[in-house]
Amino acid sequence: MLLEFSPKIEYTCRQASQTDAQGINELMKKAFADYGKTKNKKQKVVNSALKESIEDIYADIEKNIVLIMLDDEKIIASLRLEEVAEHRYLLKRFAVAPDYQNHGLGSTLFEKAVEKLNEKEAHFLQLYSSLENKKLINFYKGLGFNCVETDHKKGYERGLWVKNL
Repeated sequence: MLLEFSPKIEYTCRQASQTDAQGINELMKKAFADYGKTKNKKQKVVNSALKESIEDIYADIEKNIVLIMLDDEKIIASLRLEEVAEHRYLLKRFAVAPDYQNHGLGSTLFEKAVEKLNEKEAHFLQLYSSLENKKLINFYKGLGFNCVETDHKKGYERGLWVKNL
């Protein structure tokens, strides 16, 4: 079901709390359902986002920056920022609910994340993403990321993308 999107609606962006874990888990299941699917149907794909437990989400909320976007009380987008080295962060579990995609909401949430990283004086933001999804590739390029290496460690071709902040 596609929603009628209105650019006049204001969506709330905020730091996630422990009470948001269930909503984040539901979003991950919807948003990552097709992630990492390959052209080779026999190839085994490791989709860790779908295997994540509520406890994993609680731990991320406790240790990392977890931002969510809400439509009223419903979590429609989320991302996580984990410091992996001094001034370097990993963007992970970046998801927008399928019914809300292609309306600029992911870009808006990403802008909020960059604001948080600027407060932390971060220099680099990196992420891993499938290279078989052209829509994702174009999205990350549009946000200023560059693919610096590729691998098949998760059972599909993925890239390490880096953005200078």
